[in-house]
Amino acid sequence: MPSVSAGPPYAPESLPDIGDDPRFHAAIAMLAVHDYFEASDEFEELFFEAVRDEVEFARVFLQLAAGGVHLERKQWRAAAQRLDEAVRAIARVTNDRGFDLLRMAGELRTVIERVRQGSVFEWPRVLRR
Repeated sequence: MPSVSAGPPYAPESLPDIGDDPRFHAAIAMLAVHDYFEASDEFEELFFEAVRDEVEFARVFLQLAAGGVHLERKQWRAAAQRLDEAVRAIARVTNDRGFDLLRMAGELRTVIERVRQGSVFEWPRVLRR
């Protein structure tokens, strides 16, 4: 009978940091063109693979993309909740990997307020510092 190895066929240390992962950069590009659903799929995969300080960083982008999906569907309350989760995750990020998350948090707070008011808003930009 063949033996079955417990655990993944790779060492977690062999995976690239989320900030260097090509899938992360592809998902950021999807956000830039407002393809929130596809971006959320990529960020979800990265979130479930995240380790250590990557978890909250991945959560920021997963919640941002999920908020965009809800906005497209005119699910205002759910959108505001997801975007608020992104803001709260930003506060817990210990390694921003060169992204200007503090600026993005400010922009997200404005978006959340405007969504709750039913006002027009500008989608936050994902920028490096």
